[in-house]
Amino acid sequence: MLNSIYRRGPLLFLLGAALLITACGGPKKETLADRLQKGDVTTQELFNRATTLFQKRKFVDARRWLRVIETYAPDSKLLPDVKLSIADSYFFDKMATYIEASVEYKSFLTHFPTHPKSDYAQYQYAMCFFTEIESADRDQTSTLTAYTEFKNLIDRYPVSPYAEKAKDKIDLCLLRMAEHEFTVGYYYFRRGRGFEKSAESRLKGIINNYEGQYDPEKTYFYLAETLWRREKYKEAIFYYNNLANNFADSDYMPFVQDKLTRWQRIKEEGRDPGEITDAVPTDPLNTF
Repeated sequence: MLNSIYRRGPLLFLLGAALLITACGGPKKETLADRLQKGDVTTQELFNRATTLFQKRKFVDARRWLRVIETYAPDSKLLPDVKLSIADSYFFDKMATYIEASVEYKSFLTHFPTHPKSDYAQYQYAMCFFTEIESADRDQTSTLTAYTEFKNLIDRYPVSPYAEKAKDKIDLCLLRMAEHEFTVGYYYFRRGRGFEKSAESRLKGIINNYEGQYDPEKTYFYLAETLWRREKYKEAIFYYNNLANNFADSDYMPFVQDKLTRWQRIKEEGRDPGEITDAVPTDPLNTF
């Protein structure tokens, strides 16, 4: 008989615990979704509350209210504003990431491409990448993406007030990409023999692709030096002459004058007579 009691002991304990939990648990707590579905609260009231929380910078709480509308009232006329507010709540929340914000802005643009606020969403989508731009010596994937999305904004919404803002941001993107190209080109230049072709390609790419967004004094000088190393004398002289005519006070002028003098000797004697010095000035790359 004792054995029977012992065998039933664990079962009786579990049954008692379950009854105790049921008795203490009470009624299920009513959620925002329950109240919305019962009609005790409207989507407008939820949105107003979320907006108030957003304005107080309580972004996590604001998203909680907004997500209820997005999930349980997908046919609401407020849905576009809800989705845009969710995206903004990530963008302006310092504890969130711009990747999260970009996903939400992209979702808005996918669902509401012709909405009156789609130009704003496109601008903010581009800004998600613009804010992630790295220094000139780092990868420029975010810069290129930001540039592309700002261009998309101007193409799709040319009269939007955000298009003017995008133009300024595009200039900054181009400047950073030009800085990056110079940094890489200068690196190849400093590597010396065997890397001149790569340096030439990068430096010419700046001139061809970033008009008005690069430092011509520095770019022309190092391109000319690279071309001279490759014995492309006539092409190098074009850039040396440009420097001599337009940057007469440049720190590069001793080197420029040396090359111009040697060019005359090359034309007369058919050979390079040698240079004053093999050294070239070292540039602080953060002053592009």
